[in-house]
This record gives sequence, structure tokens and C-alpha cells, in this order.
Amino acid sequence: MATELDSGGWHQDRLGDGPLPDDLSPDHRAALAPHLRRRRRETARQVSIQRLTVVKATPSASGNQEFYVFRNTEGRLDVVRRLSEEGRWKASLAVAALVALAVLVLVLVLAL
Repeated sequence: MATELDSGGWHQDRLGDGPLPDDLSPDHRAALAPHLRRRRRETARQVSIQRLTVVKATPSASGNQEFYVFRNTEGRLDVVRRLSEEGRWKASLAVAALVALAVLVLVLVLAL
């Protein structure tokens, strides 16, 4: 996903004494809050963050597909389709089964 997200419309926020942006998740708020607290003898503190909102969707009829939606640099929505974690697990099992079958066939052929 990293290469696709590089083309996203990232924006930069400078955070200081004011409130955190409303659309930050509780996890992000908890991670940022300690970095914004003033330390002793400090007059001000400013943190700069880059943000990109990404929505992950897994429609029930999509099989093992998941979709990531984000705005690109031109402001249009980009959709990236990926195999879900469950789909990757199933694919790995299928490949392992094929390898095991191939090894079994080889062993049987060489044993004759």
C-alpha cells in the first residue's frame, strides 16, 4: 500500500497550544498529546504532522477483497483493491498444498 499512498493528497497540520483536529482518532490523540505538553521553562511547543485519511472497506460480497479509498493530490478519490488477510492466508495454504503435492508426486515417481 505504501507506493499507492505516496500519491495521496497528504496535508500537513501544525499543532501547538490550540485544540487537536476534530477528525483525529482517540488512538492518534493519545499518541500526540504527550508531545504537545510544555516542558519546564518552555514558552511554546509546535508539532507538525502529515495526515492522509484512508478508508478501508470490505464488502460482504467481495470474497477475499478489501478496498482502500483516499483522496489523491488532485482531490479525486482513488480506490486500491487488495487481497484481504484471510485471502492471503488461503492463498498461502493453497500454495503450500501444491508444493506438498508436488513433493509427494516426486517422491512416488523416484521410488518406482
